[in-house]
Amino acid sequence: MAKTSRYSVGRGTIHTIHTQFNTGYTVTKKTLGLILLTCATAAAFQDQRTQQVWSGRLSDSMCGASHQMRAAGKMSERECLFECIKALAKYVLVDDKEQIIPIANQDLGGFPLYAGRPVRITGEMKNRAILAAKVEAIPAHLHLGHVMTNWRDTPSNVGFLIVAVADGKVAAIHADLAVKSSNNLDEMKLHAVHVLNALDSGIEQKGPGSGYGVKKAATGALQHLEFAVNAEGASANIKMLAMKVSALLNDVLQWTDRAITIAQKIRTAASAPEAATMANELATLTKQISEGGLQQAKTNMDLIMKREGLENAPR
Repeated sequence: MAKTSRYSVGRGTIHTIHTQFNTGYTVTKKTLGLILLTCATAAAFQDQRTQQVWSGRLSDSMCGASHQMRAAGKMSERECLFECIKALAKYVLVDDKEQIIPIANQDLGGFPLYAGRPVRITGEMKNRAILAAKVEAIPAHLHLGHVMTNWRDTPSNVGFLIVAVADGKVAAIHADLAVKSSNNLDEMKLHAVHVLNALDSGIEQKGPGSGYGVKKAATGALQHLEFAVNAEGASANIKMLAMKVSALLNDVLQWTDRAITIAQKIRTAASAPEAATMANELATLTKQISEGGLQQAKTNMDLIMKREGLENAPR
């Protein structure tokens, strides 16, 4: 005589499961649980196996791999794409061989965001079209975005380099004010504190800087630029210009450490003449940081973004 039990799995319930059979074999609750777990795992694995990833540029079915309005110089590739979509064209993926792959579901939220840009699409192929589950920027572009457009803990969530440039300007302004106050020791010390705040808010938390600091921001920019160079989708353009930017950011970090040391010495100076000499050196260093390092790094990063089709990319 078979005995029945009721077991819950996830949100559903399996009813009338026989734990003892007329054959004399007994299925224990432990064995039953293992069978159910194995079945669930197999189903999940099967679902993952059907998922594929495609890389390419998100375009439209009207222009395909070549945007006619852009070629005529009338609008950007992205603007051309949106005009085509308005004219009832469909989003498509253009792969690295210029093959056009249709996309079955046109309502995925990320399509307008990444229109005209290199992407990775996760989904499955059905009836010769991609049924997309997720669309995202290629890894190399994600890290470029962290350098230039967005990061989770920066002021206003902007890119690392944008913060570094802003704080670098603040440091240079207050170093220059310290020079102009060469006869007033207290004023020089005050501006040295402001320089410290702009360069490294971990040392001095109060001041006119963003609260992030050049040192932390430049370090983050350098790290994510290196990630971009080594990530999937890193082009020759990225790799070539990144070398220049990396060299500039390394210089910035060395100059920043020197400037921090000088600003700390000004803060403890015993006389105005002693502080004034150091203020001149501080002004020279902060100008190098702001203009010779960070501004030049941003110029090269702007060029990378433009060549990668990421100019004015949405955050």
